[in-house]
Amino acid sequence: NKVRTENGIDPNRDFPFDQLPTACMQTIAARSINELYRSHLLQLVITFHGGMQAIGYEWGAFPYYHGSAHKSPDDSMMREISSILSSFAGTGSVPGNRLYPYAPMNDLVYPVKGGMEDWGYAASWDSSKVRGCTPRTYGGYDASKT
Repeated sequence: NKVRTENGIDPNRDFPFDQLPTACMQTIAARSINELYRSHLLQLVITFHGGMQAIGYEWGAFPYYHGSAHKSPDDSMMREISSILSSFAGTGSVPGNRLYPYAPMNDLVYPVKGGMEDWGYAASWDSSKVRGCTPRTYGGYDASKT
């Protein structure tokens, strides 16, 4: 079983970016990450996911999916950093003994609602895609923190 959930909820999709208010911050994992973001000024965040070998970056959300990835404002920088990370990582167990592929997540994987990466990248300035969360799990969570 390669599925990792908290009470049946994928913490990677539990953030208030292009997500319904009742469908975010439901997990302790997402709330913990939210509190880290609230208490630290983060300039670069890298997430590691099991199940595939790839280096993905923004966008990975439906509002920026138009049959192909829509470039984020920082696409050039993200592509450059990803290229260097790919070279450094080597081939790992990537099929065909090739370097880790890198591209926007909409191209490498698929768009999602509530994705942690897009939320972490754009929630502070792309406010049209973010609404306060009103989860019912674990006694709720203060919407003003989201």
